[in-house]
Amino acid sequence: MEINGVIERKLRLLEQKLGEINEWKITEYSNFKKSSLKINAVERALTVCVEIMVDVSERILAIKKLPPRNSSIENFQELEKIKVIQSCDRYADMIRFRNFVVHRYENIDTQILFTIITKKLNDFSAFVDEIRTKF
Repeated sequence: MEINGVIERKLRLLEQKLGEINEWKITEYSNFKKSSLKINAVERALTVCVEIMVDVSERILAIKKLPPRNSSIENFQELEKIKVIQSCDRYADMIRFRNFVVHRYENIDTQILFTIITKKLNDFSAFVDEIRTKF
């Protein structure tokens, strides 16, 4: 099956956002936590990345003629069930992070942001790869 054009555009945007984050070359926490510009940029970029993943999950369910679930995590569980992704667990923390940023934005721990950009960006790339190879 050829990948849907809208899904492919979203995946490319996700890759672009990941590239931007990598270009910022944030490698030291001590410098990162002092820069409100970098903190805000990372927070926004990561939120957009997760939103793209959520949008892709909803579009895939619609293409498969499956109703959206009650939550984004449940949508990912459905993607796992229909074998589009290997494991919802890999992505569930990203969705929880996005929910936290959106609803509890005044309490964002900069260490969490730093950990995501230095240790978890590969999870976003893995999502892109899974969608492109299995959908």
